[in-house]
Amino acid sequence: MEEDKVAGKVIQVLMSTYNGDEYLKEQIDSILAQDCEKKAGTKLKLLIRDDGSKDGTQKILGEYAKKYPETIEWYQGQNVGVIKSFFDLVVKSDEKADYYAFSDQDDYWHKDKLSAGITNIDKMSKEKDTKKNMPLLYCCSPMLVDENLKELNNEMTRKLKKPAFENAVVENIVTGCTLVMNKTLRDMAKAHQPEFTVMHDWWFYLLASCYGKVYYDMEQHISYRQHGSNTVGYNVSKTKEFKDRLKRFKRNRRNISRQLSEFVHIHEKYRKDTSCFKTTANNKVDDISQKNVAKSHEKETTVPLNEEILKSSSVKSKIVMAKRLAEYRGNIKYLPKRMTLVKEAGIYRQRKTDNRIFKLILILGSY
Repeated sequence: MEEDKVAGKVIQVLMSTYNGDEYLKEQIDSILAQDCEKKAGTKLKLLIRDDGSKDGTQKILGEYAKKYPETIEWYQGQNVGVIKSFFDLVVKSDEKADYYAFSDQDDYWHKDKLSAGITNIDKMSKEKDTKKNMPLLYCCSPMLVDENLKELNNEMTRKLKKPAFENAVVENIVTGCTLVMNKTLRDMAKAHQPEFTVMHDWWFYLLASCYGKVYYDMEQHISYRQHGSNTVGYNVSKTKEFKDRLKRFKRNRRNISRQLSEFVHIHEKYRKDTSCFKTTANNKVDDISQKNVAKSHEKETTVPLNEEILKSSSVKSKIVMAKRLAEYRGNIKYLPKRMTLVKEAGIYRQRKTDNRIFKLILILGSY
């Protein structure tokens, strides 16, 4: 049976919290109710990092960790923001796990959320063109809901073009709280972390689409709560949405080339130092009182990245494209090269309107 093949495995959920006591219990309860052990033979573990909360979040975390000591661990960190908080969780994550998933603090997971991710990653790993130790990423379409978990009308269910690096260089379609990854992708992200990225989930989309595979599940396995303090919201009128999207284009336009420059830089680190995938030393924790979080990591052995993938012509061409995109920004003298790049590289965004706007921005060099 297919389920027997993953029996005895572990998935570790990585949650970052900050002043999230209003919805936190509901989120944790939905994680504990996952059917991944029953349906996919995979045991659940939950590691939580608190980013310096001032409300009742830490009290709630302590209560849950005490009630479920075999499943839940948490530690307190300095306030570093959501991106660094999630990367710190990746560093502190359990190297013995087989799968990893990100979690926000205010959503509600459907019981098959993790089992869907595990099953699809397992299917990807068995495909004929999947190489050994290839990074694999699963994500799904989120169901947008209000504060009371009532479903909202939205366009998140629209059919997407196939995930690809040509999309990832200019757009992120991975909602972090829907993400499930295999160990190789986790090891890549842990080995060399970016100095800059627009968002942590975008970075994982870049990694997986460049070196491995991405599967986007149109079936919704998570209720993605929309409220005033949300990082990203979608429950707006079309006019407001268009204005907001233009603002985001203007706000992030230079960040895209900056992120690509960082990605090329990290690729060079992978290329020159593949030993980083073989062994890593113990990781220092934020709080010395939380030594148990890193206790099992003292002699960590990670899954080495397949050097055949790293040095493949496919990866080389992707890196060249990313490098040119970053280098050709701005100066008018690069206009002909930018126009050629836009035409030949196959770069695209998912929405037709976004695609037209962004191709214009690419030609103008304002990204």
